[in-house]
Amino acid sequence: MTAFKLRRYLRMCTFALELVVAVPLSLPFIALGWLAILVDRFAETSLVISHIPFYLGEHVRYFYYRATLRKVGRRVTFKYGSFCQYRDASIGNRVVIGYYNALGMVSIGDDVSIGGFVNMTSGRHQHAIDDPTLRINQQPGRAEVIHIGSDVWIGSNCVISANIGNRCVIGSGSTVVKDVPDHTIYGGNPARLIRALD
Repeated sequence: MTAFKLRRYLRMCTFALELVVAVPLSLPFIALGWLAILVDRFAETSLVISHIPFYLGEHVRYFYYRATLRKVGRRVTFKYGSFCQYRDASIGNRVVIGYYNALGMVSIGDDVSIGGFVNMTSGRHQHAIDDPTLRINQQPGRAEVIHIGSDVWIGSNCVISANIGNRCVIGSGSTVVKDVPDHTIYGGNPARLIRALD
């Protein structure tokens, strides 16, 4: 057996073993998650679960979010440090959520790859500043669901505050504050059109 095949075999065995352990370990977290939903502390429970390492953590996060979020499809990976702030999030199939991502109220399509340290806010109007008679922290904001299409790649260190269409690429370090149309590459701060995709 070659070294490559041995590493692959050991990786598969580790993956399977951690999957078996993750099933019973997920159950108390799921119960805690539903309690957290009732007392409006969902993000805190999600943060605790985000720090379980290895494949074990990826499995536990998958089972936990599958049981608590609005929708989680098949083959979704939540990497270490990533968490959902609200249970209203919806995630499609074959999605990889990179390391240390913070997901607000989002709806993510299928076949989406998200780099590390990405912050998906709950829209551009979470905080209001219009009333001069009130302090900013006293003014009511409005949360909105951010829609991310299918076949999307979002680079690391992005801030996503607006919708992204289907078959799009968002360059690393970009700040998306205006909707991104289908079949495009956007980048920069604020993100601007770089070119169309075929």
